[in-house]
Amino acid sequence: MLSYLARRLLLLIPVIIGVTIVTFLLLYVVPGDVVTMIVGERASAEIIEKTTIELGLDKPFHEQYLIYMSKLTRGDLGKSNVNHQSVAKSIAIRFPVTIKLAIFSFIISVIIGILVGVISAVRQNTPMDQMLRSITLIGVSTPVVFSGLLMMYIFGVWLKLLPISGVGDGGLKHYLLPSLVLGLNSAVFNARLTRSCMLEVIRQDYIRTARAKGVSEKIVIYKHAMRNAMIPIITNLIMSIGALLTGSALTETIFALPGIGSFTINAVFARDVPVVMGCFVFQALIFVFANLFVDIAYAIINPRIRFN
Repeated sequence: MLSYLARRLLLLIPVIIGVTIVTFLLLYVVPGDVVTMIVGERASAEIIEKTTIELGLDKPFHEQYLIYMSKLTRGDLGKSNVNHQSVAKSIAIRFPVTIKLAIFSFIISVIIGILVGVISAVRQNTPMDQMLRSITLIGVSTPVVFSGLLMMYIFGVWLKLLPISGVGDGGLKHYLLPSLVLGLNSAVFNARLTRSCMLEVIRQDYIRTARAKGVSEKIVIYKHAMRNAMIPIITNLIMSIGALLTGSALTETIFALPGIGSFTINAVFARDVPVVMGCFVFQALIFVFANLFVDIAYAIINPRIRFN
């Protein structure tokens, strides 16, 4: 297992290099003048030239990239071109907000997704199943932007039950609406996967045998069927943690949450290269470690899987 972990950790190197090259190249070729955005359109030619040299933007692409990678290998993510604050410190300040949002969303996603999926599978082809399938289909097809604005209007503006933006004092009520939007979006995928896995297991001979022996339906479903259907579901759930941590940009932007996602979006619009690079590298690390955790958990859940 240790050699497997070592190999997986070594694979981080080409992944990080690939992420940095693609991101750096995209930011380099995208139209727009970074210096003008920083100093303003009315700045004199001397100020523009001085700022360009200070930021190292007068150097060719490969030199800029090598300078950045040299700092990155020393653990230095650089400073923002806009406010000159440390990128690492800015990420550290904002990451707790993203973690809270991801945890609350994950809980909502697991509870609703598995519950709906099991009920839909047990009551296959009944009106209840058709209704739940229709709801999940609508959920899959609904963009986060629409569902976010709809919930803001219903619970924040109309019913005045929950705050519609910001983190306030950091309490649960400030995270409830964005967690619902992000969690429900993930729950519909979990529900459809759970239903599919449960239907596949329910049709097995040993389930039919258990029913023939007079085992109660609850034990058949919750002990025999769910236990065997959970392996792909748990794999998907663990993978969704990485996706929730790195895919909350739209939700954070809609609800004005100061997390990593909205930080990245704002940096992209400001063409703040060090911040964008730092956020992308950090999110790539999260996703890679989430995948590694999935592989380890999968082998623990299913002993037939071996590390190789």
